[in-house]
Amino acid sequence: MKIEVLTSKLKEAVLCCERIVKKTTSLPVLKNILLQTTGNFLELTTTNLETTLRYWILAKVEKQGKVIVPANFLANLVSLLRGEKITLEEKGKNLLLKSENQISQIHGQDPEEFPIIPKVSKEVVFTLNSKKLADGLSQVVEIPTASQVRPEISGLYFLFKKKKLVIVGTDSFRLGEKTIELDEEVKKESSFILPQEAGKELLNILTQKEGKVTCYPSPNQVLFEFLMEETSHPQINILSRLIEGEYPNYQEIIPKKFTTRFQIDKENFQNQIKEAGLFSGKILEVKITPLVKEGKLKIFSQSPETGINESYLYAKIEGEQFEVAFNYRFLLEGLNNIKSSEVIFELSGEEGPGVLRPVGDQSYLYILMPIKAS
Repeated sequence: MKIEVLTSKLKEAVLCCERIVKKTTSLPVLKNILLQTTGNFLELTTTNLETTLRYWILAKVEKQGKVIVPANFLANLVSLLRGEKITLEEKGKNLLLKSENQISQIHGQDPEEFPIIPKVSKEVVFTLNSKKLADGLSQVVEIPTASQVRPEISGLYFLFKKKKLVIVGTDSFRLGEKTIELDEEVKKESSFILPQEAGKELLNILTQKEGKVTCYPSPNQVLFEFLMEETSHPQINILSRLIEGEYPNYQEIIPKKFTTRFQIDKENFQNQIKEAGLFSGKILEVKITPLVKEGKLKIFSQSPETGINESYLYAKIEGEQFEVAFNYRFLLEGLNNIKSSEVIFELSGEEGPGVLRPVGDQSYLYILMPIKAS
């Protein structure tokens, strides 16, 4: 292999691919990045066997070939490179990098040891707006947690139906649901569970890309593809295995009616919950009481170690008056995911789930289970 590429493009590609390797703890070969020529492109590939990232950049190809080298080392080196262009040359199993005033050689391994990347069927296809998907994914991606007992809730549930994509994340204590409007109605309903880490990598790339992203789901894996601006050739592919199993029927836990409902300024509510959290003790408990007649929300917390905190906020309240306790960190995360300046919080009794919604936006909801009184 002997090629010439723009240094800036190489840096961008290597640093993007390296993130996959950082999460690799098993096979030593997975610590490497595969560089190979495909036509007039340099293709870079990293994988941790769950998620694979492939990145193509235009290159001046003098000789075809491939090589694998340590991804972290290559990333550290290319981040320091200067000069507009760089030549990459395969020397045995090693990689030679030449720029205007510098020559470096990185020891590599046999590229045939690198895992074979499975191909994906492109029979089912969905096209999404990158910004809409990034905004939606950001509102649910941090909610799931790893579970050996219920692996299906360790990931993000994607449902393509009619002209909508619904993304859901839950850890059984809280749940976020985001609905994204599609430009076209889907021909066939499709759903899958994406591992959380793959969702985070997808979000990292979505925040840097504009335009469209294409999704190709299949029974065991899913491919997200971004095209180059200057050509219809792919620039980035994220391939992920899917989590097997059936996602819980979460619709059953969304309350059909509420006992009490209040609308409140989000920033003020956030600040008071943060303050109350300082006094919340080991179980992170903050108690909320909607004072219906006064039109105020009482927020209370206490612990033997720190003391007592009590505050009041004006709110538009309807329904019954009672006290309900929540994990303040979970409540704050729900508020952080909401973009509107005001929020609606619907409560269904002392032990029923609470539902947070943005004012003026029906596309997002956040369900939070209360801390039950002992």
